Amino acid sequence: MASREIYIGTGTTLSSNYYLRNFYQSNRNARTASKRHEMNNTELTLADSRALRKALKKLGSFEFNEDHDTSIRNGVTAYIQTYNNMLSSASDSPDHSLERSAKQLKNITKEYSKELDKIGITVNGDGTLTGRETLLNSADLSKFKKLFSKDSEYMQRTTAYAKRLARRSEVLDAAAAQQKFQGVTTPATSSSASAAKTDSTSASAATGSVTAAAFAAGSNADLNALLNNGIGKNVNIVL
Repeated sequence: MASREIYIGTGTTLSSNYYLRNFYQSNRNARTASKRHEMNNTELTLADSRALRKALKKLGSFEFNEDHDTSIRNGVTAYIQTYNNMLSSASDSPDHSLERSAKQLKNITKEYSKELDKIGITVNGDGTLTGRETLLNSADLSKFKKLFSKDSEYMQRTTAYAKRLARRSEVLDAAAAQQKFQGVTTPATSSSASAAKTDSTSASAATGSVTAAAFAAGSNADLNALLNNGIGKNVNIVL
């Protein structure tokens, strides 16, 4: 859905774009479709899961009164996009744990489809959400509170699975970083070790050659000295 920014009265109103940027503060590239195409799935699931957790936390922190009316509605609009991004990246992930958590998240949201519909949010067949702007702008604020206040059942259950998604995404990201690190360092380390081993072998061989030569030279010198000093044939010399 396109960004909305509506001003009511003289109070400060924050746009849905503002909230989306705030939700994706850890990786702002993940909030735009063009940048998302350039990112791998591990990066996306990590960014989306963190953004979803932040979105739920923000919605739960609202005071559901007229002073914050439009900001609440814009925050919910940003939540819809964040939620859809999370389902998209988790569904494309090869990780079964992420897929299961995303499926549970969709099931929970489906249970509340009637309540969501009353404030202008349609739960689609694939589990994604679509905001109907006219109703989002006009639905009674008490209906938003029933769904998105921090003590609501929907928020508590959704937050639980958002945490699971975030934890699993962090594990996968750490594993990918470690694999990348090992891929960079292992060949160099192996080459260094091989080179060190080769140098050590060469050094040992060289030392052995020098020692043998010295021994041979020393033995010959002793033999010559004995022969030159007139020692006769009766002397046995062991070399």
